Amino acid sequence: MSNKKKNIKKRKILNWRSIIIFIMVLIIIAFGTGIGVFASYVKDAPEFDPNKLKPSETSIVYAQDNQVIAELHGEQNRIQVPLEKIPKNLINAFIAIEDQYFYSHKGVNIRSIIGSLATNLVHGGIKRGASTITQQLVKTAFLSPEQSLKRKAQEAWLAIQLERHYTKDQIMEFYLNQIYFGHSAYGVESAADTYFGKSVEDLNLAEAAMLAGIPKGPAYYSPYTNFDKAKERQEIILNAMAEMGFISEEEAEKAKQEEIKLVGIKDVAADYQAPYFTDYVIQELAALFQKELGLAEDEAYNKIYTGGLKIYTTVDMKIQEEAEKVLSDPKNYPYSKNDANEVVQPQAAAVIIDPHTGYIKALVGGREHQRKLGFNRASQAFRQPGSTFKPILVYTAAIDMGYTAATVIDDSPVSFPSGSGTVWSPKNYTNDFKGLTTIRKAIANSVNIVAVKVFNEIGVDRGIEYAQKLGIKNLVLTGNKNDRQLSAALGGITKGVTPLELISAFGTLANEGTHVEPIAILKVVDKSGRTIFENKPEMWSAVSKQTAFIMTDMLRSVVTEGTGKRVADFPFPVAGKTGTTSDDKDVWWVGYTPHLAGVVWMGHDEPTAMHNVAGGYQPALMWKQIMAVAHKDLPKATFVKPDGIVGPIAVCIDSGYLPSEFCSKDPRGNRIRQEYFIKGTQPVKTCDVHIEDFIDTSTNCLATEFCPEELVQRQVFIKRRVPYSPSPTGQIPLDAKYELPTKYCDVHESEPVITPPDTIFPWDDEDNNKNEEDGFKESGNGNGENNEHNHNNENNNSN
Repeated sequence: MSNKKKNIKKRKILNWRSIIIFIMVLIIIAFGTGIGVFASYVKDAPEFDPNKLKPSETSIVYAQDNQVIAELHGEQNRIQVPLEKIPKNLINAFIAIEDQYFYSHKGVNIRSIIGSLATNLVHGGIKRGASTITQQLVKTAFLSPEQSLKRKAQEAWLAIQLERHYTKDQIMEFYLNQIYFGHSAYGVESAADTYFGKSVEDLNLAEAAMLAGIPKGPAYYSPYTNFDKAKERQEIILNAMAEMGFISEEEAEKAKQEEIKLVGIKDVAADYQAPYFTDYVIQELAALFQKELGLAEDEAYNKIYTGGLKIYTTVDMKIQEEAEKVLSDPKNYPYSKNDANEVVQPQAAAVIIDPHTGYIKALVGGREHQRKLGFNRASQAFRQPGSTFKPILVYTAAIDMGYTAATVIDDSPVSFPSGSGTVWSPKNYTNDFKGLTTIRKAIANSVNIVAVKVFNEIGVDRGIEYAQKLGIKNLVLTGNKNDRQLSAALGGITKGVTPLELISAFGTLANEGTHVEPIAILKVVDKSGRTIFENKPEMWSAVSKQTAFIMTDMLRSVVTEGTGKRVADFPFPVAGKTGTTSDDKDVWWVGYTPHLAGVVWMGHDEPTAMHNVAGGYQPALMWKQIMAVAHKDLPKATFVKPDGIVGPIAVCIDSGYLPSEFCSKDPRGNRIRQEYFIKGTQPVKTCDVHIEDFIDTSTNCLATEFCPEELVQRQVFIKRRVPYSPSPTGQIPLDAKYELPTKYCDVHESEPVITPPDTIFPWDDEDNNKNEEDGFKESGNGNGENNEHNHNNENNNSN
């Protein structure tokens, strides 16, 4: 071999050696750096305290005045049970699904960490965890819930410490008595009773496998809320148990086929004040912990019930207690009867907020509280909003786009093409058509036709945009069935709204156009006194102060002259809206004052036609009772008129324009009222709807030159800018009779022939004179009767 070839070969060997040495140096540096970082993390780890393995510390919930309203402890539904009473199948089920190497690792499973790292790198996110059962126990007992490398390092270190102090069986016993199974059940004994109505030692293989699948996500895998998912996970666990040799494949298949008999969720009465509000706080805080701290659902609830937290809330117990009292009073309902589940119907919900801060002052989700964390109608019942949706979806957008309270829309028959190839012809709840109607009057009297016509004019998507800006979040905008329909103007929406969601939207108008998201939690302090969460409500400018003022002023007309008159005597100014859905299945009252905003809903849990109900009746009166207590000792106040508002200005309510001399002479009376306007939208034209013309009173047609003078009268009429069309059934607007006739009199077609009266001469004899006089008197009597008859006809015509 030549020297040249030897040198090339030598250089190649040296290059590879250099690369290997370089890589080894990098690995050593990285390892050393990792060890250094790990050591710094471990140095800051909390002290290992075995006492912390014992559950739990009570969390306290406070009202706005720092009054204690609830003490939350995990032991409320936790029963300790020794490991020897826990079936081997249940223990093996947890090992198979949570930690297959539990009895062989020393607290940390290196193989799982490497596998998890590889999986997560491939997927570009957290797809697989690597925590052992020991690490899961350490996480809930010693560490904060934050997701970080530092916490994971501390978790691993403390898990190793835990393994040094306790046997595997002791660790397993701690774990199985602490984990959360949903529905307020902590530990396997409480879980066995909650789901199967038996002690844990009596569970069979199928039940044990299903129970072991729940803690990964109790809301998702609870067989009460999602049986199919729970069953799917149970079968995964049974397969894993068979693969590990805990059971045979035959046993696994047999367990899969076994019927799961759930005992049913038991009603556990709350032992705390303001139960619906407190339930809402617990659920909101769990959601916040999951979102902000990255906790799993079971970890979030475990922290709430066992973490020794101080939870400060917005509730005003004076208002809350009154709302609970009002909603529980049978006298406030049209009737009371139990449904198949022995729940009294109809039900109700109420929410009171301070729209300026977003603070929820009271929240009641039913007539009586039946179980902890049960169905809360105030925040979880999605119902059709009916006419309460008109100001939110239609009129706020219209005012912001230049419409005014005086804008006139013809409440007349109309039809729109529907998706099925037919037409949709909306109707008013009064089954008539009023004719020319201002937007103010349409809101006050809840006129459907006007709402639909305005919604069609402004555009469906524009209305939806404004509803979302005001605070509506659950509109369905895609799919075969969605809310991009004209019927949404009348509250016919796909999913519905909750009372809390609806009052948040009206609260935007009450707060001069600025939306403030309702909140129930002010701050949360942990057991060491550290504030771990401080709530600042999300807020945004939805509409201008001027638009909000005009909307509020129009909503006041609902109370002063419309469907909400039952609260007209409230000692503070009130703006509000009634809502009643088809067949009276849902009835609403939403109202606000300068201080507070509140909503009351009534209906059956399973939508059912009710009788003798209306939004302006029971819900409005319940609202008034609650608000009377809420406003006690509050200072007198009025709705603030912002700059940029002009008026009041006199307008004609049939044209929306400045009044002419004829507007006050309408046969229905004076048609002029005072209105506020956003500067620049006030009318400048004079009324062109009221006109005056000559009528032949005997024919009610336009007079001609041949009509007798005594039959001709000057009268005021209305003349539509756009003619109406009758409905398919022949209905016409009620104001059609006040329209200017279109026909001319065809009875009097020539000048009348005047016949002079008979002449009586003085030289006629006395008898003739007498006879003529008698004849004249008879004729006079006849004329008198005819005159009286004519007078009656005139009266009938005017009526």
